[in-house]
Amino acid sequence: MSQLIACATADGVVVASDGKAEFFDTSGEQTFLTVNRLFTVGSHAVIAAGGGLEAANLAKDFAAFVKDEKLTDIDAIIQAATPYFTGKVDDFFRKSCEKLPLDPVINLYLVLAGFSPLTPDKPNRLFVIWDRVKPPKIESTEVTHIFTLPRRLGVEYKLNAMVARLAPLAEVTAYVKSAMEKLASQDAFIGPPYRYLIVTKDGVFTA
Repeated sequence: MSQLIACATADGVVVASDGKAEFFDTSGEQTFLTVNRLFTVGSHAVIAAGGGLEAANLAKDFAAFVKDEKLTDIDAIIQAATPYFTGKVDDFFRKSCEKLPLDPVINLYLVLAGFSPLTPDKPNRLFVIWDRVKPPKIESTEVTHIFTLPRRLGVEYKLNAMVARLAPLAEVTAYVKSAMEKLASQDAFIGPPYRYLIVTKDGVFTA
């Protein structure tokens, strides 16, 4: 399991992830690994990976792809995401089916957040990308303000209230940090290292 929290405010977007991942070795014994799930994408966007370990690797590869293609605007990045991840999922299954029984989904969940000067009425954008069994294999949708994975309705309710009263981004970020650590104290599958990135009109910053 992983924990993602994302919130888009009038001032910017904050995205948080934990760094603990469950893993089963060849003998079936459970262990935990440290994984980076949150990456900078271009100059004004970030991507966070939930779901399986493969999702984190795909997110990292996508960040490198965006850099190579010199994509900067969040709209251009999200348009590139669907064909990119569709191709990567196809490649993954082609390689996997040679060794393992075919699983129709990776359990790929990605949060893509960024700033766009091209949409001044809503410059801070938040998208969710996921895989599915039937075509289209990759889908994406824009989220209004808040996203948590797994869903944390109490956290979402609090963040929605903060966005509604135009709470400063620093206050929202502080709450996201405290919420992540509280969830970790209640769930053994969530743990450090935690990562927090902020996107504003000035770029990407570590919180």
